[in-house]
Amino acid sequence: MSSIPYSVAIIGAGLGGLTLALALKQQSINVTIYELRQPDYDFGGAIMLSPNALRVLDNLKAYERLQSTGFNFDTLTFMNDDDYTKQGQYYFGHKERYGYHALRIHRSVLIKELRKMVTEQGIMIQYGRKYSHIASEDDKGVKFVFSDGAEERAEFLIGADGIHSRVRTQILPDIKPAYSGNLGVTYAFPKENLRLPFPEFPLPASMHGSKGAFIMAPQNADGSEIFAGRQYKYPMQDRSGWDVLTKNTEELIRMHQDDMGDWSDLVQSAQEQISGDAAHSITIWPFHTVPKLSKWTSDGGRVIIIGDAAHAIPPTAGQGANQAFEDSFSLAILLGSLGSDIKLTSALRKWQAYRQERVDKVLVLSMQMLNIRLTDEEKAKLPAEQVWRESDSDLSWLYTNSITEDMKHVLDKKSSCPLTKMGWR
Repeated sequence: MSSIPYSVAIIGAGLGGLTLALALKQQSINVTIYELRQPDYDFGGAIMLSPNALRVLDNLKAYERLQSTGFNFDTLTFMNDDDYTKQGQYYFGHKERYGYHALRIHRSVLIKELRKMVTEQGIMIQYGRKYSHIASEDDKGVKFVFSDGAEERAEFLIGADGIHSRVRTQILPDIKPAYSGNLGVTYAFPKENLRLPFPEFPLPASMHGSKGAFIMAPQNADGSEIFAGRQYKYPMQDRSGWDVLTKNTEELIRMHQDDMGDWSDLVQSAQEQISGDAAHSITIWPFHTVPKLSKWTSDGGRVIIIGDAAHAIPPTAGQGANQAFEDSFSLAILLGSLGSDIKLTSALRKWQAYRQERVDKVLVLSMQMLNIRLTDEEKAKLPAEQVWRESDSDLSWLYTNSITEDMKHVLDKKSSCPLTKMGWR
């Protein structure tokens, strides 16, 4: 049996780690975060937060601080690139349906605000600490080591250290991230440089033509900055290869502009920006996945992984960070509920089953959204159910769940399959 922990160590001060720290503090659990990067590291880019993540942030008193710092919206509109007719809409949020508008926000803005909250609540972040390995684990906790040889100890060690997680190697040493074959190339520029075909043109928009899809989305509070990008089939690279491509601006420009003549004037006006002085934040995003893991915890239950370390999700449905928030909030509830009547390893197994079933459904949705961005020729080769359709647009299952209520069922000793019991199937 286990009692509520006194101390938890988190490896990684990204979105999952920071959210977990705030959620654990809410459970009156002491936390220390260890982060390799320095506090001035520029994470770059922006992310989409949907109602399921915003509900977590609201519970942590963070949403009210963040709502005005990003672009609030509801839908991504699919548009025909030939004649600008609407083909469908995908809801990232909706105040009446799902409780919140979606929020597109710069990752650096979100991390800065969450770190500010962590500091305000007396949670320590130790920067420049490179985690190395677990020295020992027993029923009292974990002793872990950093690259400089320094040792620390905590009752639990949580790996929120991303898709290339070193903490995961302590649990499943043979698991490696797999490249999906798809690469995103994105950049940002002023909205005023777009040649919109009519004043009320809907943004965010996904322009669909014979060459696939081109995405344009406002990403700052007043909508004056546009995120733009495409996905490409691209050969596998090692880390050094991706680093070389990231710095090869000429190649990234060429990829975007090679087929400009096949796109509408609107898309061409966006493609022109990548080589202009106004463009910035040009980056690549190789879509990696992690194979479905047999376990997210060590055998003793004292080492746990969350977020991309446990289940990397392609960005096409905007759920990568959102699912990390769900992991964090639900795990904090579990650790805060431990007591003489709850067995740690059993509770963790049921928590993983609950989270995995959610993630599995999100992965199906993400693949459907990825496939809708393929060329017409590529889509024609796929079964219909593998491509998103507007008839699949009711996302209540994803956006309106209560993690607090879910976890009551997870921790119910009579429940062995929490989502099935709650009517998810």
